[in-house]
Amino acid sequence: MIKPSIAIMVFWKYTGFNIVLYTTGLMTIPKEILEAARMDGANAWRRFWSISLPMIRPFIFFAVTMTIIGNLQLFEEPFVLTRGTGGTGQSGLTISMYLYKVGWEWLEMGTASAISWLLFTLIAACTAVQFFFFGKKGLGEQ
Repeated sequence: MIKPSIAIMVFWKYTGFNIVLYTTGLMTIPKEILEAARMDGANAWRRFWSISLPMIRPFIFFAVTMTIIGNLQLFEEPFVLTRGTGGTGQSGLTISMYLYKVGWEWLEMGTASAISWLLFTLIAACTAVQFFFFGKKGLGEQ
């Protein structure tokens, strides 16, 4: 039952942050562009898909990238919920918690360093994939 609890906490943690980002992105869209599309006969759905979504693309990129990085570095929520044990059968153990256990409980600093470098490589790879899918087109370009 620990995984749903962690998922709910993490969802709640990132919901407000991402809503602020998306709201800010939507507020940066010039009203003139939306009004011109409305005058040209575009319905709300077409305005969203053709104007709003491409123009908030950098905000989406940032939100997705930060959420992925934050989830890969997940430590506090499972640590607090499982009291640092990882839960029954280590079901709540994350990469960061394992890194903490190896480095500070088992005092194997070399192994902990290797794990941290692997975590860094994984985060860099995920960010590179995000750049591949989102980074090709800039601010509102189609």
